[in-house]
Amino acid sequence: MQTEWRLTVADVLRRPLFEHADVIAGSRGLARSIRWVHILEAASNAAFLNGGELVLSTGVGFGEDDGKRLAFLQGLIERGAAGLCVELGPYIPEIPESMRELSEHHQFPLIAFRRPVRFVDITLDLHESIVTRQTEALRHLEAYSRELQQLTLQTTGLPRLLTHFQAAVQTQVFLIRQERSPLFVPAMAHSVQNELVALFQKSQQAGELSGQANGILSLSEQKRILYQPINAMGHVLAYLGVILYEQEPNEILLLTLDRTATAVAQLLLRSMFAEEQARDSQNRLLDDILQGRMRHERQLQTLLGIQPQAAPPGYFAVVMEIQAETPQFNEEEGSYYDLLSVFRSIVSCCGFRLYQRAKGERLYMLFVETGTLTGPRMQLQKAVNELTRTCRSALGHAAQVRFGISRRSVRYVEADSHFREAEQVLTLQPKTASSSPFYDDLGVYRLLLQITDEHAIDAFISDYLGPLLQYDEHHGSRLVLTLRTLLDHNGSKQETADQLYIRRQTLYNRLEKIAELIGDTYLEPEHRLCLELALRAHAWQQRVQA
Repeated sequence: MQTEWRLTVADVLRRPLFEHADVIAGSRGLARSIRWVHILEAASNAAFLNGGELVLSTGVGFGEDDGKRLAFLQGLIERGAAGLCVELGPYIPEIPESMRELSEHHQFPLIAFRRPVRFVDITLDLHESIVTRQTEALRHLEAYSRELQQLTLQTTGLPRLLTHFQAAVQTQVFLIRQERSPLFVPAMAHSVQNELVALFQKSQQAGELSGQANGILSLSEQKRILYQPINAMGHVLAYLGVILYEQEPNEILLLTLDRTATAVAQLLLRSMFAEEQARDSQNRLLDDILQGRMRHERQLQTLLGIQPQAAPPGYFAVVMEIQAETPQFNEEEGSYYDLLSVFRSIVSCCGFRLYQRAKGERLYMLFVETGTLTGPRMQLQKAVNELTRTCRSALGHAAQVRFGISRRSVRYVEADSHFREAEQVLTLQPKTASSSPFYDDLGVYRLLLQITDEHAIDAFISDYLGPLLQYDEHHGSRLVLTLRTLLDHNGSKQETADQLYIRRQTLYNRLEKIAELIGDTYLEPEHRLCLELALRAHAWQQRVQA
């Protein structure tokens, strides 16, 4: 289908109006496609060509001078014309050797009419043929699209869809999927398949592959790959490709590739949807983990599909919270499973196996390492970034996405406590937090979160900060903020004044009042430690109450 609609220079030479035409040079370029026919007599007008035109000329504007003839021909070649037809006559009696050599060098068809011809007849004839062929090609494309739709509605698989695609384009096609075996139609040698997959993986890691539109990868001077990413909610699930041998991708091929990619995306999502629905047993298992009902380590690892080994793989407990205008995790809608399926693909690409359970606006996720990861935290952060981007792509950029991530562990029976760690991170983060989502980075708050007696915390804050808090409340001052800033900057008065945007004398006045209210030993190590803890406990209370 990708070639029958094209009118080539070779096709034109077989038409009756070209009966007395001879190919003078550039015969190796006769396969060039003709998009339109244009009459051109001046070299300066070559700039108006768009490429693919078959140019007709008598040489009236350039034929008398060899320099002008070569400039005219060079301009057509640079603008991507399909070929040049010259009517031999008073302006150009014969095609000069210089034009022959230039055309032959660029494989640019140079055709001579030995007898006078009517350019208007040629133009009408070829334009009618071009329009007819393109109309017929569009009819074939529409029929192909309907057949694709029927295939996606049937209980068919990807191999049959690729076979249908290959029959349409008449060249090697393939589908490279994330974390799945690639598909090639027709079949190729395994060594060639491995080389092709390695090329895609290398190009993807280097950021050379397009994630949205189609692109080209060069294999050799004569062989190239035209590929189309298969997207779902902004995440690339696979790459659909066509191998081109000594040809350029044309509009019909690009449209065929695009429509096939859409059909493949539908099949992939449907397959992932079915897999997600089949994971109800995993949901029940994760519920048991969250409720702390699993107390046998070996049994839990078996249920999670972890093979017996000396050192079990590590895991992170992750809680993802999404706030958007529309409900995210409505289990009655297909979009719920679509989103979770894409999440699973993202996490898998980062080196983890994912177990997930939705509860309201929160998604509880167990990230189990699938191999020896170099820097598991870095890989986890990469997955978190991609999950955030995917959520905002699917739900709108206004969606607020936050994460709480536990410490890494290898004891699966303790997963419930690690999920509580992840929840505690979300409790501490402000609603628009850009701070670290890792429990490891909470610092002293990890101790504060373990204190369940609120009276003890209130008493501690009151004993060390009470006079400052009361003074700020009654006088509208900012003594607590001043003290916090001073301690955060290791007692540097200049940095504190700069941070608060006040003069140093104003800072001295505040520090005198602070010393008057809580004593002048507040910078001594033991007193300072207590103040630091009280300040953070007070800030934590303010966040929770907000």
